[in-house]
Amino acid sequence: MKKQAGLVFLLLSFCFSKLQAQAEPVYRYEVLVGHDNDFTIFGTRTDWHYTYGIHLGMGWRPNSENFISKLFPEKKAFSHHIGAHIQAFTPDYARTYQIVKTRQPYAGWGYFDFVTNYGFTRSYLQLKIDLGILGPAVQAGEIQNFIHEYFSKDIFVDQWEQQIPNQFGFNLRANYAQDIFTENWLNIYGITRVSAGNIFTFIEPGVYFRFGKFETISKSVARQQSLLGNGNTEIFIEAGFNMNFSVFNATIENANAYGEKVVPRDLVDHSILNGHVGLFFAKKRFTMGLKWNYTEGEIEDNKPHRFAVLAGTYKFN
Repeated sequence: MKKQAGLVFLLLSFCFSKLQAQAEPVYRYEVLVGHDNDFTIFGTRTDWHYTYGIHLGMGWRPNSENFISKLFPEKKAFSHHIGAHIQAFTPDYARTYQIVKTRQPYAGWGYFDFVTNYGFTRSYLQLKIDLGILGPAVQAGEIQNFIHEYFSKDIFVDQWEQQIPNQFGFNLRANYAQDIFTENWLNIYGITRVSAGNIFTFIEPGVYFRFGKFETISKSVARQQSLLGNGNTEIFIEAGFNMNFSVFNATIENANAYGEKVVPRDLVDHSILNGHVGLFFAKKRFTMGLKWNYTEGEIEDNKPHRFAVLAGTYKFN
């Protein structure tokens, strides 16, 4: 009898250990590569305002809690992420085809960020710190002209010496997303982004719609949270819009190299409409997303701006 009880105990222990192993995340690490650019599939010239972005990052799921993660006992999973980013902002520099009424300064923003993600049953919270430089040290103009020469075959931009001079930059940021409605192939979720710092200070609520096969928003490629999932397949179209209520935007409101505030204070638009349509895919180790973005605002009476975002991740153990 004792021998049979021992065998049953060993069998149950083995099954329990297998279930625990299956409950563990499939992948612990991921690398991210992304590029933003203001080309469109319609061939419309839009090389102004947010011109391009380059993003490299690495995320991981830690083995143990820290003092911040313990503040969220109801979380299902959490991860950390570090990234390096370069973003370029320019006026419409064309001499023969002016598409904006008010020019803005040239600006290059390069920064590192540290991110912590907390995934809950139907929501996630993301906390971020940005540390970097706004100015010529970022080499944003040199990178832009390299892209123009070897890839886009666009014109050489020789006005970068006018850009906003070097300054230290920081932002404290938080993003919160919540599933609102899910029914088979349709999902609606809300998201609020907040930033406070000497580069960007704003609050930005939005509503998004997903159509297709998707994970809950706390595990989805839609918000680059798939590391908190188990590598399940996703393929969906997403569309949405948000309103950015900007308090301060250094890339528009700071003085240029000559000490000039290029955009008059009364022309700075503090209510900005953003929208996007995108296609997303995730399967096991890989994720990919392509979005087409629309922005109306930033500067009063300027025409809307469009840019595309392409990003992907690779997971591993």
